[in-house]
This record gives sequence, structure tokens and C-alpha cells, in this order.
Amino acid sequence: MACIQLKENCEFNGESTYRHVNTHLPNYARPRFIRIKSAIELTATFKYRKVQLVEEGFNPAVIKDRLYFLDDKENLYVQMTQDIYNSVKNHDFKL
Repeated sequence: MACIQLKENCEFNGESTYRHVNTHLPNYARPRFIRIKSAIELTATFKYRKVQLVEEGFNPAVIKDRLYFLDDKENLYVQMTQDIYNSVKNHDFKL
């Protein structure tokens, strides 16, 4: 999973992000999930707070941020839904 903060007045485009990731990263390094946060939290020593992100996982019922899933069939990042989450948990989608 990649957690990013968008620049001001920018929108996430799943199609162009997929093209960029597909062009520049090998298959094993492509983030399967992209989480959009309004602010990235840091510790007192300026490290990213990752423990909470790991604990929350990728369940859209738990996460209030926008979350996108890498859909190789559609060749884009699609917004994560409960149906996609259930398919991943039931191993219908191969990660």
C-alpha cells in the first residue's frame, strides 16, 4: 500500500496513475492499494506514522480516507468498495 497526500487543488486520476506505475515500476513493486490522506502524520523525530496504517489495513468500512485498488483487468486504480474488499478476502482477486 502507498499512502499519499495530494497537492492542493489536485485530483487523483486512477488511469494516469496506473500508466505511470505500470511504466516505471516492476510488477512486484507496484502498490496494490493507494490511500489518499489529507495530511501525513509524523512522529516527534519526523518519521512517518505507519503502525496505525498497518493496523487499519485496507477495509473500507474502517478507513475513512479515499482508498484505491489496482485493477489489472481494467488497467486503472478503482475506488475500493466493500465488494472488492470481500473478493480480496475470499481470494477471488489475486494480489
